[in-house]
Amino acid sequence: MKLIHVKQARSVWLFDVSDLNPKGRDFAAELVGWIKDRYSFVVTPDVKEVLSKAGTGNASGLIFKQGRFHTPEDSFIEISSLAIHSDGIVVDTTSSTQESDRIIADLLSAAAKEFGLAYDPQIVRKRLYVSTIIVKSEMALGTIHAGLTAFAERVSAALGNGPAPSFQLAGIAFWTEPNDNGVHKTFTLMPQAGKSFSEHRFYSEAPLQTDDHFRLLEDLERVLMHP
Repeated sequence: MKLIHVKQARSVWLFDVSDLNPKGRDFAAELVGWIKDRYSFVVTPDVKEVLSKAGTGNASGLIFKQGRFHTPEDSFIEISSLAIHSDGIVVDTTSSTQESDRIIADLLSAAAKEFGLAYDPQIVRKRLYVSTIIVKSEMALGTIHAGLTAFAERVSAALGNGPAPSFQLAGIAFWTEPNDNGVHKTFTLMPQAGKSFSEHRFYSEAPLQTDDHFRLLEDLERVLMHP
């Protein structure tokens, strides 16, 4: 299996953001400008608009887009978006969730020094991840079960007279039971949309760190190719 590219590597750190500012100091405008400069964001939030919607149910948080992180190794990581909400921080990159974690950690530690924030890593009560990657593999999902292959042929035949497109089993999904909000965690694998089966390109999404996601896909490849 080969990693083609990372489409999304999302890290979510959940904590009460107000804990960073126990005395309620007003420095939102300065913070936005500092974040813009530190990470070279092209799109920055309108602080007045965000504050005017606070507590109305329409608040979207402070959302920055199209930035980059200068790593200690002297390389740059593209930041698709960075969002600061009342209940945590969300960062999307196209690198890895590990890099997204590193960006959040850098933001919190550097902002704590710059603005005197009361940051302690222990305030983070949970970390969540979304990993979406494109991989290449020789595994053929259509050969998992002969009965499913025959059923796919019946689907093609059911389309009626004339040339019928050939259907194949095209995806595998693993779901959890829904949580209290009716949301499932899912691990999915399917052919990449718009690509022919012969290209052997697959789209996969999982609620995991990027590296763990790819390792599990390698395990699945071994299961399917060497049952």
